[in-house]
Amino acid sequence: MRWIALFLALAITPAQANASPWSPSDGVRLEFDVLRDGGKFGTHILTFDREGDTLTVDTDVELRVTLGPITLFEHLHDVTEKYTGDSLVWIGSRTKTGGKWKTLSVEAVKGGFNVKGEKFNGLLKSPVIPSTHWNEDQMRQGFLFSTETGETLPMKVTDRGIEKIKAGGRMIEARRYDVDSELDASFWYDAQGLWVKTAFEAQGSKIEYVLRTLP
Repeated sequence: MRWIALFLALAITPAQANASPWSPSDGVRLEFDVLRDGGKFGTHILTFDREGDTLTVDTDVELRVTLGPITLFEHLHDVTEKYTGDSLVWIGSRTKTGGKWKTLSVEAVKGGFNVKGEKFNGLLKSPVIPSTHWNEDQMRQGFLFSTETGETLPMKVTDRGIEKIKAGGRMIEARRYDVDSELDASFWYDAQGLWVKTAFEAQGSKIEYVLRTLP
C-alpha cells in the first residue's frame, strides 16, 4: 500500500537500534486498529506461522471511509512473505485501491530477486526487507521495497530515542524513528524490536496505528 508504505530509510547506526531484531514465534498475531482523526478507519493485522525452518508472514490491511451506505475510500492490501531460515525466498501481494486490483510477486533467484510488479519488473540485486514494517532492520536498509508496486524508494530516518507510549493497553518504552519522505511518519519499536505503533498525517488527517495486545 504505497501511500502508507512510503516510509523508512538510512540515517542511524547499528548501535542506536536493537542488535537483534524481534523474532516472531509460531502463531503470533500483531493486530492494529487504524484510526483516522480518532475514529475507526480500518485494521492492519499480521500473522506469523513457523513450520520447521520456514516462516510465513501474512499481512491483511483493510481501510475504508464511508458515508452511510456509500464507500468513499477503500484500500485493501494482502501480502505473504516466506523465509527459509533468515533468508527471504518469496513475496506475493495483491492491492485494491480505487476499485482496481494490482499484484506483485518476488522470488529469490541466483544473484538477487526476480520482481514482477506494477512499477518494477526485473532483477533486484540488493537484499530485500519488505515494507511490512514488522522487521526493525528495515530502518537500516537504506531504501523501502514497496510490497504494493515492487519499486525501491529512497528515504531518510531519524532515531529519536526512547519514549514512553501506550501499546497493547499499557504504557511501555519504545524507540521512535521519524521518517522524512513523501509522508512524514513515526514508527515505534519496543526493547525486543517489536513494532508497536505508527503515526502520520495523510491528506490532512491524522492516522494512528493502535496495537490491541502485546504478544
